[in-house]
Amino acid sequence: MISSAHNVAAQGKYIAIASTTVETKEPEKEIRPALELLEPIEQKFVSISDLLVPKDLGTESQIFISRTYDATTHFETTCDDIKDIYKRMMGSEFDFEEMKRKKNDIYGEE
Repeated sequence: MISSAHNVAAQGKYIAIASTTVETKEPEKEIRPALELLEPIEQKFVSISDLLVPKDLGTESQIFISRTYDATTHFETTCDDIKDIYKRMMGSEFDFEEMKRKKNDIYGEE
């Protein structure tokens, strides 16, 4: 849930996202418990999107395609997908240690 504190809604208003991976023929009913917690709701937008995945790994074609967004709201699986694409492209995992600032960069000392 986000609000005016995030500069995305008027004072006293909130924007909430309730999402799930559809398991039945009544997806809105699946999220009803979450929607009830958010009541009263002034406006509601419902959308259903297919979850798409690439047909191949891209290692042969050198065309690397990501998956579509899923029901996670903080992009956890999207980050995993990006790391997977990097590994398929480069042949090794991304080294996050290389990206960390060295003490020297911050404080000017070794």
